[in-house]
Amino acid sequence: MITDIQIKNFKCFKNLIIPELGRITLISGKNNVGKTALLEAIFLFLDQRNPGMVLNQYSRRGIRHVLSATEAIWGPMFRNYDTNSKILISLKINDNSEQVTYQFNKNFAPLPSPEIKSEKQQVSTNEEFATPAIDAEYTIGSGKKFVLHYFCDSNNQNRLSLQSKTTPANILLPGGTFLPSKEHIQSKEIADRFSELAKQDRENEAVEFLRIIEPRLETLKIITEGPNSFVHGKLNGVPKTIPVNLMGEGMEKLLSLIVSIVHSRGHVVFLDEIENGIHYSVLSKVWEATCKAARKYDCQLIATTHSYECLKAAHDGLADMPEDFRYIRLHRKDDEISAKLSNYEMIGTAIKTNLEVR
Repeated sequence: MITDIQIKNFKCFKNLIIPELGRITLISGKNNVGKTALLEAIFLFLDQRNPGMVLNQYSRRGIRHVLSATEAIWGPMFRNYDTNSKILISLKINDNSEQVTYQFNKNFAPLPSPEIKSEKQQVSTNEEFATPAIDAEYTIGSGKKFVLHYFCDSNNQNRLSLQSKTTPANILLPGGTFLPSKEHIQSKEIADRFSELAKQDRENEAVEFLRIIEPRLETLKIITEGPNSFVHGKLNGVPKTIPVNLMGEGMEKLLSLIVSIVHSRGHVVFLDEIENGIHYSVLSKVWEATCKAARKYDCQLIATTHSYECLKAAHDGLADMPEDFRYIRLHRKDDEISAKLSNYEMIGTAIKTNLEVR
């Protein structure tokens, strides 16, 4: 589990330090104060072997196409677009300290054949060339280091490649799943994860979770239509099954959340704007069920919110699990962002005395 974070020069953060994260950590703050960027920084570290990790951040924010110009791809990673600075992301994971620094390299010379490939990566040619890149230096524990290089593919400037000129360390990092606020999770991805539940005869776990907002739900099943697979639900009194995606944003979000938690034992689930699509009246039940599932599957949840109702619901829903909860409020003063950490008891006091804590 991730317990401590330090972030320097990443996007809006000059030097952000957050200690003592919990199994359930809720992040709040005003607009444009870095809530989503905080999730992105942590996920960037955990997603280090994915050559498309930077482009994926743009996609989750609704930007489908990025120009191949260096500034367009790499600049937004750095605070104030200053590619002369170094980004630092440091995490304490299961009592072990891990960190990475990202540095812009104007003239990276890729190896003829990449040592690390993703399944979707296009094979590079043997032609030598120099290209702008990001050099990521990972430091593990007491000082063991290795470097990964992220650069534009010579055959496709809108595809990123990944190489290591040193032997990558065998780091055992927790995996991560990112559930964005602006992007629907692919139906096939949800269907594949739900299929794994069904194979283990555990689909009722998802059904019970979704009944929090749709009590009429009887069953869930996979329906294949042409090349596509969808999770359908059977509602009491409705003659045909209905794709969960057509039952509303809340149903889609809860199904994505529960299948992600079940498939994330020992991992981290990131959820941007957790309250979107969910009525405030059931939020406390959602929080209670989510925390119980996270405990059951030894999973950590880090979520963001704009909503006071969501914070209060989290406090109500986690009444039997107060030690699992942490609340982080991001605050901007001048050009620097800081974090104030509160535990369950502190938030309860703030709510009772009507203090502004969003």
